[in-house]
Amino acid sequence: MKRRDPGATATVTRDPPRIPFKTNYSARRVVGGVVGRNMIPILTRPRPPPAPPRPTPIQTVDARCNGAMASEGARKRRFAVSVLFVILSIVRWNRELGSRATTSSHEYLPFSATIHGSLPVETIAYAVSITGCSSKLQRSLYDAAAVLKRSIELNAYPLKSGSRYAAKFYAFTLKPEDGSDPARVDRCYQILSKAGYEVVPQDKPIYTSLIQEPKGAGGMLKNGISSDGCCGDKELIKLATYKLTDHNIAVHLDLDTLVIQPLDELYNVMHYDSISIEGKQARKRLADLAAPTYINRRLTGNPSESFGHRMSPEQLFANITVNAYFTKDYNMIVPQKYAQSVGVQGGVLIVRPSMAVYTHLISAVYSGEFYGGFDGKTSGWFKKGYGKHIWGSMTIQGLLAYYFDVEELENAVELNKCRYNNIADNARISTFAKNPKFPRGTLLPFVRNASNDRYNFVDTQCRDGRKTCDDTNCQRFPLSEIRIVHYTYCKTPWKCNGCDYLETYKEPLCYEMTREWFKVRKTIPGEENVTMADVIAQDDGPVSYINEHNEVEVLQGNCYKEFYLGYCREHGGYKPMVVAG
Repeated sequence: MKRRDPGATATVTRDPPRIPFKTNYSARRVVGGVVGRNMIPILTRPRPPPAPPRPTPIQTVDARCNGAMASEGARKRRFAVSVLFVILSIVRWNRELGSRATTSSHEYLPFSATIHGSLPVETIAYAVSITGCSSKLQRSLYDAAAVLKRSIELNAYPLKSGSRYAAKFYAFTLKPEDGSDPARVDRCYQILSKAGYEVVPQDKPIYTSLIQEPKGAGGMLKNGISSDGCCGDKELIKLATYKLTDHNIAVHLDLDTLVIQPLDELYNVMHYDSISIEGKQARKRLADLAAPTYINRRLTGNPSESFGHRMSPEQLFANITVNAYFTKDYNMIVPQKYAQSVGVQGGVLIVRPSMAVYTHLISAVYSGEFYGGFDGKTSGWFKKGYGKHIWGSMTIQGLLAYYFDVEELENAVELNKCRYNNIADNARISTFAKNPKFPRGTLLPFVRNASNDRYNFVDTQCRDGRKTCDDTNCQRFPLSEIRIVHYTYCKTPWKCNGCDYLETYKEPLCYEMTREWFKVRKTIPGEENVTMADVIAQDDGPVSYINEHNEVEVLQGNCYKEFYLGYCREHGGYKPMVVAG
């Protein structure tokens, strides 16, 4: 087979050397060894043809221009042919690999690992944020940030075998109001920098004086956003995650979370399109990872209704383009009234960065289009029902719930909260109190005490409005299936609570989650030499744990050794990490 070398004047072949041209010029050598010096005879030079007429100056210019254009056109054609050749080769390669793939519907072929070798397919941005820098926060900030960062590293490329996504770490802080250098005056900026984050100071997310007051809204947003939820309008700093446009995927995590398994199964859907091998397999897997309420909402229009699906979940996700993942906080609602408009749980957000989306969300706040009421139907953002029944309705919890459910429903996927934002809760209404928010846990049999109403309640109804919700009983969700844990209900590990949790009623998953945090801390260089001799507290069990059969068992033991791994000396006696400087 002949192959044309664009840089040579002769046709180069892989056949035995021969003279492939009839030129009678003197001997020459083709570089590369295909035709050698001794293989070409000296030929006689023919009589040259008559010289053409001398061109005029204008003809000369035209000829040069035409020659340059022809040369440029030839280069473009050669480049186009080369690109087409590469594309066809890759397509053929993909098809060959696809024909050999034998994975099941819940497995994925490590195709990118084959192509990229030891390199990650993408670097994910991980961000945390703070809205202030109190002395109390300063005492725990380094440990919280360092352990969270370490947990991500342990479950990402290159430390986690099989993960194909690397990590880069960012922290959002608010710029000092006096305009001074935050690196010099902001202690939290300095702590986060030492913990390994690239600190990105932010201007105030909004200026409340500029929020409009549309007719009928009564200035509710303008007058109320500063004191709404946990942190008022400052919590909108989390929206800066959308500004990390150097990355295709960005994750915002609260500082009281911990990553305990890789998140590749989610990233694959965002990274690969729906026609690629990995893209198809990742979307098939997504049917098992999405919240049942999200699938119901997409297929029936009602998150509580599972009947009347017009297609399977696999068909629903087959061609999806995901721009965001999130979870919801069902502990904050009464299902009969508000199951259709539930607030986002702000601890875990995964988004595709976009300045257009960031600007759109900030513009929504400045529009002032937030209306009073608790009906869950015509109140709240743009009268779509995301109103005051939601904790933080004017900021992240309500604004993003509206945006994801109403404007971005087809591209923003609610995830199973037990898997991706597990707070060890069982979101059911119980007979404990008239206030439906409490308790968030199902009482364990060995704790029940008929003479004390606090320890003698029963569950009555699923908070997400469905008739059955055992698939979202996060208290009994296997730890091996959890990807992210969130220390809200279980309290933060560095508080060193006693073995008898008050709010959680000796909830075993809380102990397991607490131990995971200290196990990660133990892997940080310099933290592995903890000694149990520092533990002052004596055995004060019983403590509960989940055995290999996913059943709760009770044991007499010392939680400070068994679950806190010696980093807690006694109740409240946390041993902080040493921060240089």
